[in-house]
Amino acid sequence: MNASFRLFRRGLSLRAKVLGILAGGTVIVTIAGAVLILVARQSDHLLERASTAQTHLELLMLLSGRISDYGLVVLDAVQQPQADISKLDAGRSRVDAVFGAIEKTISDQVNLLPAGDAQTAIATKSLLNARMKAQFGALHRQMQKSPDAGQSIEARAEFARNAMNVFGLHFAPQLAQAVEDERAEARNARQDMSKLRREVVAFASALVLAAIAVSALLYWFAGRPILLRIAQTVDGATQISSGDLERRLKPAGRDELTLLMTRFNRMADSFSRRETRLLAMQNDLQATIEERTRDLSSANARLEEIDAYRRRFFSDISHELRTPLTVIIGETEVSLRQPDGLDESTIATLKTIHGRARNLKRRVDDLLRVARSESGRLDLDLRRTDLNTVIVAAAEDTQAAGKAHNVEIIAEPCERPLEVDCDKEWMRQAIEGLVANAIKHSPPESRITIRARAEDQTAVISIRDQGHGISPKDLPHIFDRFYKGKDESGARAGGFGIGLSLIKWVVEEHGGSIAAESPPPQQSQKSPGTEFKLKLPFMLK
Repeated sequence: MNASFRLFRRGLSLRAKVLGILAGGTVIVTIAGAVLILVARQSDHLLERASTAQTHLELLMLLSGRISDYGLVVLDAVQQPQADISKLDAGRSRVDAVFGAIEKTISDQVNLLPAGDAQTAIATKSLLNARMKAQFGALHRQMQKSPDAGQSIEARAEFARNAMNVFGLHFAPQLAQAVEDERAEARNARQDMSKLRREVVAFASALVLAAIAVSALLYWFAGRPILLRIAQTVDGATQISSGDLERRLKPAGRDELTLLMTRFNRMADSFSRRETRLLAMQNDLQATIEERTRDLSSANARLEEIDAYRRRFFSDISHELRTPLTVIIGETEVSLRQPDGLDESTIATLKTIHGRARNLKRRVDDLLRVARSESGRLDLDLRRTDLNTVIVAAAEDTQAAGKAHNVEIIAEPCERPLEVDCDKEWMRQAIEGLVANAIKHSPPESRITIRARAEDQTAVISIRDQGHGISPKDLPHIFDRFYKGKDESGARAGGFGIGLSLIKWVVEEHGGSIAAESPPPQQSQKSPGTEFKLKLPFMLK
C-alpha cells in the first residue's frame, strides 16, 4: 500500500503537486469561511431574538405605566362636577398605542422562530395580549358610564374605584405573566448565544487542528520533497560556481523538477568536458608563450647589444669628427682674419668651407647630444632663471640667420618675470633650434614671433612662424627621432631628423612639455603657419 502510494506520488507532475497543495488550502479556507458565515447569521438571529424580547419587556413596562396614568385620569375625571369623557378617550388612545406596539413585537418574534412549539408559544403571547386589551376595553366602557352612577362626586368616585379594583384583580396577573414570559425569552436567547459561542469555539479548535494536520500532511508528502530537491539543486549550483565541476544531483520522481535536475547534471558534464579542453589549451598556450618569451628575450638581448654598438658608434664618430672640424673651422677663421694675399675666389671658397664646416659641426654636436641623452650621461645645471632673458638672447643669436633668409624675428617677453629652475644654455639652444627650424620653413618677408607668458603655475614659450605649416599626417611624428617630414613640394625635408627629438628630450628633462599646432589652411587663405608651445613649471624642484 505504502509502495503504491509512493509510486503514485512520484508519478505526479510538479504542477499537480502544487495544485494539490493549493486545493487543500482552498478547501480549508472555504470551510472556515462557510462556518464563519453560518456563525455570523446565527449570531445575528439570536441577537435579534434577544433585542425583540427586550423591546417586548420594555413595552410591557410602558403598558403598566400607561394604565396607571389612565387610572389617575379616571379618578380626576369623576371627581369633577361634570365628568370630562374626552380625557378618558385620550388616555385610552395612549394605552391602545402600546397594545399595538406589543402586538407588532409579538409578530416579529413569531417571524424569527421556525414553525413548531416555540412559534406556538409566541402565538400564545399574542392571545394573552388580546385578552388584556379586551379587559382594558371593558374597563374603559365602564368608565364612560360612570356619570350614570349618580350625580354626586362620591358616588362616581366609588363606582370608578370598584371598577378599577376589579380590573386590577384580573389584569395584574396577566401582565405579570407576560413580563415573566419575556424575561424567560431573553434568558433563553442569551443561553442560546452562550451555547453557540461554545460550539463555535469547539468547532474552531477542531478546524484549526484539522488545518494543522492537513498542512502537515501536505508539507510532508508534497511540499517537503519539492523543497529538498530545490535545496539540493541550489547547493549543486553553488558548488559548481565555486569550481567543483564533479558535483552531481540525484534525480528522484518523474516531474518537471526531476527533468531540471537531469538537465543540470548534463550541463555539469558539459562544463567538466569544456574545462578539460580549456586546461589542455591553456597548457599548450603556456608552452607557446614560454617558447616565444625565450625567443623574444634572445632577440631583445641582441637588439640591446646592437643598440649599445650604435650609441657607441655615434659617440665615437662624433668625437672623431669634432677634432678635424674644429681644426678646419679654426684654420679658415685665421685665414679669413688675414685675407692679405688672397684673391676673392679663395676668400669665397674659405667662407664656404667655414660655413659648411660649422653646419657639419652642429650636426655632429646634435649626434653627440643624442648619444649622451640615450646613455643618460647628460647633466643639467639647473638654476633659477628668468625665461624672458632666455628668449631675448635666443632672438639676438638668430637675427643673423633670419636676415639671411629675409625673415623678421621678434621677441615678446612677459610683463612679469618668469622664473623657473632650468639649465639656461640648454634651454637657449632648444629655443634657438626651434627658431632655426622655423626660419628654414618660412617664406621671405615673413615673421617669427617668440612670445613668453604665464599660464596658471606654468611658464609658456611659443614660437610661431608664417610658413606653409606641417601636414596632419606628419604632425604626430615630428618629435620622433630620425623622422623627416615632407616640405610643400612633397619632397623629404633635409637634415637628420634629430633636432626636434633632441629639443623634446631637453624640455622633458626639465619637467616640462612641448607640442606643435599647425591648423590646415582654409580656402583662399594663407597658411596659418606652425606654433610650438614649450611649457615649464614655475620654480621646479
